[in-house]
Amino acid sequence: MVVRYLDLDLMINGIMDLFLLYLTARLLNISTHGYRMLGGVFLGEFSVILSAYWPASTFLLLSKVLTPLAMVWVSFAPGGRRVFLKRLTLFWILSAGLGGIVFALWGWVEFDGLGSSVFNLGIRNFWVLPLGVLLWWGGQKLWMRWLAKAMQLKTVVYDLGIDFEEDSEPIKVRAMLDTGNQLRDPLTGTPVLLVEEDIAATALPENLRSILQAPWRELEDPWPWLWKADPIWMRTFVFIPYQSVGHQSWLLGIRPHRVFFYSDPEGQEIKATLALVQQSLSPDGEYQALLHPEQVQGSGG
Repeated sequence: MVVRYLDLDLMINGIMDLFLLYLTARLLNISTHGYRMLGGVFLGEFSVILSAYWPASTFLLLSKVLTPLAMVWVSFAPGGRRVFLKRLTLFWILSAGLGGIVFALWGWVEFDGLGSSVFNLGIRNFWVLPLGVLLWWGGQKLWMRWLAKAMQLKTVVYDLGIDFEEDSEPIKVRAMLDTGNQLRDPLTGTPVLLVEEDIAATALPENLRSILQAPWRELEDPWPWLWKADPIWMRTFVFIPYQSVGHQSWLLGIRPHRVFFYSDPEGQEIKATLALVQQSLSPDGEYQALLHPEQVQGSGG
């Protein structure tokens, strides 16, 4: 007769889950919160309790599939679908690599009599072995591709701070170096930093934010409209021409109080006029701005 201690199972499983979640967060550079991590650990205990009281239930099998999804969803701050898939893939790879898949396959393929003269392999479940190997190999290849992309981005992505006013709280954005960005402020010649409009709107002062809903986008030439608008806007905003398919268009430019590199201990400043774009610049959300090549020369960022 095999005696099972549920409290010991819960403790070992909880420690292992906490370690896997913490390792996932460190490898992906995710900021964590204790209460979210504990919530993920508690969800991980659900399958252990089910296996103790309903070991042969269909619900137990379903929980083994759904529990990792719920653990990753609860443990980390919400992100997009691709971000969630990346977190889930790494969590699965770490779980499998550290023995989770071994214990699962041990039961599924019906190993019996370890340490005795009988050693049987359930032939009808033998397909689980190559399937497990295939899933492990595919997940590892996918993760290595993501890791290579992340390492490549590290060399061209910078953390920037933007102050719109002298005493305002700076916002932090990630900006990728874009060698194809040759835009300049038409009045000062300052290189342009492209920034997602939704990000900038969260930090724009109230007296400037209304320009985002103004009808200038519908005008062929918005400059006359700006000259007649609020005098404060004339000192802050500029329209930056760019060539789109078949015709010239305009981007709304903002001259901030300062833009600086967070990675520089002294907060080295760069000259930049911001140009707001409505579309997302990165499909994965890995950066929210595009730097002009001149803005990183000698930055050491």
